[in-house]
Amino acid sequence: MTDIWRRDRLPEIVRSMAARPRHEALRGLVTELLREGFGAAFSELEHERYLVDNSGRVDVAWGATVIELKTDLRREERDVVARMPDYLADACGRSAPGRTTVGLATDGATLLAYALDRGALAQIGRYDVEPDHPERLLSWLEPLLAPVPEVMPTPIAVALTFGRYSLAFGRDHAELQRLWAEIGDHPEVRLKRDLWDGLLRQVYGDDVGSDALFLQHTYLTILVKAIAARVLDLAVDDPAEMLSGRLLANEGIIGAVEADFFDWPLLAEGGDALVRRLAAETVRFRLRDVEVDVLKSLYESLIDPDERHDLGEYYTPDWLAARVVAAAVPRPLEQRVLDPSCGSGTFLFHAIRRLIAAGREAGVPPAEIVATCAERVFGIDVHPVAVALARVTWLLALGDLVQDRPPTLSVPVFMGDSMQWSLRPLGASAEVLVDVPPNDPPLRIPAGLASDQTLFERALDELNRGLDTLAEPETVQAAILREGATAEDAALLARTFSQLKQLFLDGRNHIWTFILRNLLRPVWLSHPDHRADVLIGNPPWIVYRHLSAEMKDRLREALQSYNLWVGGSLATHQDMFALFWARGAERYLRDGGSLALVLPYAALNAPAFAAMRDGSMQRVQVAITGGWGLERAWPIFGAQSGSSTTSTCVLFGQRDRTGGPPAEIDRWVGVLPRRDASEAEAAEALEHVRAAWPRPRTLIAASPYRRRFRQGATLTPRRFFLVEHAAAGRLQSRRDAPRLRGRVGNLDKRPWTTVEPPEGPVERPFVRRIALGESIAPYRLLDFATGVVPMEEGAILTAASAEAHGHRGLAAWLRDAEAKWNEHSNKDVQGNARMSLAERVDAMGTMRAQGNRAPIRILYTKAGTRLSACWLDDDDVIVDHKAYWSAANSLEEAAYVAAVLNTAIVLDRVKDLQPVGQRDPRDFDNLVWTLPIPEFDANDAVHVDLAAAALHAADVSARVALPDDAHFTTKRRLIRLALEADGVAETIERLVDALLPL
Repeated sequence: MTDIWRRDRLPEIVRSMAARPRHEALRGLVTELLREGFGAAFSELEHERYLVDNSGRVDVAWGATVIELKTDLRREERDVVARMPDYLADACGRSAPGRTTVGLATDGATLLAYALDRGALAQIGRYDVEPDHPERLLSWLEPLLAPVPEVMPTPIAVALTFGRYSLAFGRDHAELQRLWAEIGDHPEVRLKRDLWDGLLRQVYGDDVGSDALFLQHTYLTILVKAIAARVLDLAVDDPAEMLSGRLLANEGIIGAVEADFFDWPLLAEGGDALVRRLAAETVRFRLRDVEVDVLKSLYESLIDPDERHDLGEYYTPDWLAARVVAAAVPRPLEQRVLDPSCGSGTFLFHAIRRLIAAGREAGVPPAEIVATCAERVFGIDVHPVAVALARVTWLLALGDLVQDRPPTLSVPVFMGDSMQWSLRPLGASAEVLVDVPPNDPPLRIPAGLASDQTLFERALDELNRGLDTLAEPETVQAAILREGATAEDAALLARTFSQLKQLFLDGRNHIWTFILRNLLRPVWLSHPDHRADVLIGNPPWIVYRHLSAEMKDRLREALQSYNLWVGGSLATHQDMFALFWARGAERYLRDGGSLALVLPYAALNAPAFAAMRDGSMQRVQVAITGGWGLERAWPIFGAQSGSSTTSTCVLFGQRDRTGGPPAEIDRWVGVLPRRDASEAEAAEALEHVRAAWPRPRTLIAASPYRRRFRQGATLTPRRFFLVEHAAAGRLQSRRDAPRLRGRVGNLDKRPWTTVEPPEGPVERPFVRRIALGESIAPYRLLDFATGVVPMEEGAILTAASAEAHGHRGLAAWLRDAEAKWNEHSNKDVQGNARMSLAERVDAMGTMRAQGNRAPIRILYTKAGTRLSACWLDDDDVIVDHKAYWSAANSLEEAAYVAAVLNTAIVLDRVKDLQPVGQRDPRDFDNLVWTLPIPEFDANDAVHVDLAAAALHAADVSARVALPDDAHFTTKRRLIRLALEADGVAETIERLVDALLPL
């Protein structure tokens, strides 16, 4: 394959394939792809190969691969499923022993991969062609067609090779499902799955652990353990050695891989073959050349984006993590760094890379640099898969220095609960409780003993020796006492040993050493002698209302203890990240230590987190020393995380210091080429500015705009006030008094549908344009109606007053209308109209309020399935009651308010308050002002950016060609599509998310 072909021809092939070409054209494209992209010799390719039994023929065959060409898989996939088993069985009979036979079906735009699993067809992969990324097609096909060694491990390459749509995942996940069906009820396997499920409940505050997720985690963990071995160029042909960690332990590396919940496939027949095959797939990557946290991308490619969003998982892009580390760790060779929710290890990776760079610059010997990494860069996470990834990421960060490691290297990344939910007071001391599913009493470990790592390891060894010999608890107690434990701690551990012994006899063993060693690490790290100088990371963002009832109680109690709980209407806005800020500082930071955490933008200004910012937090003092506003930098998390609009910030703080936040914030503005942009790309795309610290939001959950907006005038009955020009005969209408007729429409209600509308000439000053609800579109006004408006100099006219003022045409019109109103409107007990027509038109002063002319008004729709808002710079137009309006102080304020109201975010947050019509929620009225939408402030950067974006949106909206005969809802939809295509819609959504954080 030549570079010229890749550069010039491959993009053309992929573009042609994406267009679903005709059958023979597709055959030519596939043939060229096989020959030039994968080196297939012309003589090796077979076209229209008949099956051995002549029951059909394969379009293209190359060795153990058969390819079926289709016109459109969206219609023909069923035919593929029917025919592919025969094609694969035929190819299997022709292939050499040991070759894996795979079938591909494609219409050019989509490729589906299949294999036979015990005679049944299984889809093992899917790829939708991306014309803008032609190389990705080769990367997806490469593991299947021509495994190439020495591949650079970029995030895309790793995700395409092992992600949820890869061939490897499709094949091996199907095998894991078979193994699970076979041994899922084995006592030890069930125990591991239940322990895993219990940890996930701690992570997410709810029951999320399904069998499907457990199998995905198993696949991922096997893969990353193989990657760990390959970093050292170790063979991966012994599954038990690799999964248990013995393979790396024999090389002096401790803690990078351990026996955990996910080695269960080895208990099933065929499990070792699956592990061996999956591990072999990692051999071709040059893993020591990793430059970023590639395992994060692998995790994201496996777990459904919506699921990760629901779980609060927002993995930090490498460019941002590198910048945070650079800002927070000025002395990497001296400072001890801890990420208390390390996830896949992105921050650990960049902390190590920064330490290595500083060590090399200072001339520190390589072995000493590696040892310093192990002493200075720590991680904790309660998520078992995240820990497996983070340990290998920690190892990958060493790069070539892994060859210069000391004789023993302990990877300091632990599976533990950094929030220490299981720590409870015990007399003058404390103990850690370790759950034993399904309903056994918890194991109890003295916290004092757990904080002494050497003593705890000795005690753990005595527990294991006791289990090996089935010793009596008294014997184990005496042994632990000899190792230096207090009598009280030794007695408590003896009781714990009795439980462990029974678990051992029940066949529920082989996991407890791993559990105890890891889950107690946070206690050791929180000991004053082991605390960190810098706390970094991106803690879980889980809003209170999404937690289970049990976790809600826990979080509320914990936040109350720090004076961080805000109840009332803001209770549901509380978030788990606030506890990480407070408890992380209290338990893991040295005096004077610093924090740097990636948080939702709400941390900067939302009332729910005011105590974090203003110094009123209790139990530990943390002053905010700086902040980065990232609400205008995107994509940061993006659709891959299931959160395309979640705005972000970085908050910096220092322990044992008082005071509020600084006056200014660092702000990064720009659009990145992609979510996983490199540091160089980020530096080019993002502009840095200093801006005022975002104005704190009020605790009153109502906008000051509530008192400024009014409903439009009640122009009903419609046929009395909305008009059309009437035929005027041979003399035509007078210019100063056109002849009009009341407009009959389908929105008229009984009894007015049977009433003849007025007709006659009306003086021009009383014929006004009317802005109806349907006149309003996003950032644009559509067609106005024409109406008779009986108002002069702010006063409402009746037939009598119009006559007195000499307006004979209007007077005649109103006499007719008033007579019909008095006859058909609701009556009081005396038989008189309950209100006059003039009172009806000016109900609650809605007409007279518009007598005060305003040069710019903001308008939004009263009802509909989507809010629409725009501004109006014509003070002669009257606003109807199907819209709300307010005078604007400036064009910028009008644009700002319209931007807020046009977003899906605002709609989503008031939708549950709307009355529901026949099918959908309908009326908005003043519901939008229940949100804390602040008044426009020309000194607030977010406000100014929103106004500028809205002015651009208005230009985009104005350029949209709208069919004259289209319904107003169609016109609105066309405008919204144009705004989305332009990108300004997403810009505004992100800014409003920053303006109105939950």
